Amino acid sequence: MKWKNNLFPSRWLVFCLCALLYICSQFYRVSNAIIAPQLQRDLGLSAESLGLLTALFFYTFALVQLPLGVCLDRIGARHTMAILNMVGSIGAWIFAWAERLEGAALGRVLLGVGMAANLMGSMKLFTTWFSPREFATLSGLMLASGTLGNIVAATPLALLVQGLGWRWSFTITGGFTAFIAILFYALVREGPYGASRKETVPSISKTARMLIARKEYWIISLSTFLRYGIFVAIQGLWVGPYLMEVVRLSAIQTGNLLLVLNVGLITGSPLSGWVSDRVLSSRKKVVTAGLAGMALSLLVLASGWANRNTFLLAGVLFSFGFFSGTGIVMYAHIKELMPKAMTGVALTGVNLFTMLGGGFFLHLLGWILERLSGGNHIGPEAYRVAFLLGVAGLVIAFSLYIMTKEKESFPDS
Repeated sequence: MKWKNNLFPSRWLVFCLCALLYICSQFYRVSNAIIAPQLQRDLGLSAESLGLLTALFFYTFALVQLPLGVCLDRIGARHTMAILNMVGSIGAWIFAWAERLEGAALGRVLLGVGMAANLMGSMKLFTTWFSPREFATLSGLMLASGTLGNIVAATPLALLVQGLGWRWSFTITGGFTAFIAILFYALVREGPYGASRKETVPSISKTARMLIARKEYWIISLSTFLRYGIFVAIQGLWVGPYLMEVVRLSAIQTGNLLLVLNVGLITGSPLSGWVSDRVLSSRKKVVTAGLAGMALSLLVLASGWANRNTFLLAGVLFSFGFFSGTGIVMYAHIKELMPKAMTGVALTGVNLFTMLGGGFFLHLLGWILERLSGGNHIGPEAYRVAFLLGVAGLVIAFSLYIMTKEKESFPDS
């Protein structure tokens, strides 16, 4: 198909609305990093319980990926995303007014369900609204746009919580999510009007067999399990308490450094997609370079070498976010190895492991910190062990990814 200029306004409207929903998803994923002290105080949570509460979003998100790919390929992204985001808004309200761990857990579970389709559904829409040659670049732009949610969950959320409290802050964000979901359903369609893009979708069993038979699927999935799990455990929760309790920074200073980390992610995501699409014409080279950069950045953070200088610490966190941005290229990698009619299943099949990694490492690091601290104040040695575990995981991911294969060239249309 020729991608004509007269489609430009419509397809970029689709992109913008998808980005707004993904911003909500990213916000909910990592917002506990800023409100961790309030959650522990108001709900009576230990470090392990806080890790589990945060991880519930990711566990639920991951489980939803199993039926999600089939829904995207057969029902379509528009209906799937709109319905699930309304569920997510209800989850935000339940979480906001929970009095105990159980209520907050229910809210986080519904948030995980509600946000589960926002990235994969958007990528599914990109396959009908944009050229295949633009996919990795668009995916990077999408991740960069979504990182605005991470930024909102840093200093802006800290300021909002100071003014209104964390409960009203989440009540407001739940209302915003519902509004965008309604707007998305009203304005977005599955593809350009008049475009003939119907394809035969293989049976569910055949689709599953084709996917799990690919060695690259397992390598990419295990690599993203490690990469994203370690990244979000640091970025989405534990770097916040680390900066406040070990480095002795205020909540606002911590929010500022989290903002720097997310600026790195915003910068690295579209740049890595563009380099992959237009410069190197390679997914593998970009991803392996990113994994190596993440491991080195986290190693420096674990050493404590930069803790006495805020500018050096900001540089380390920026680098960690920047190199993590290359992870979005993994989705372009798996998409190109599978038939076009299986795009939804291929993307969600990898995303299943991505989100399982988030839940697993959030919970694991919380368990490690709880055990090493004996339930008391968590000191720098406990954080060092947790961060070094992350370095080891990233080294394993790098070692796995160098064994992948990829297409030698990308289609232009």
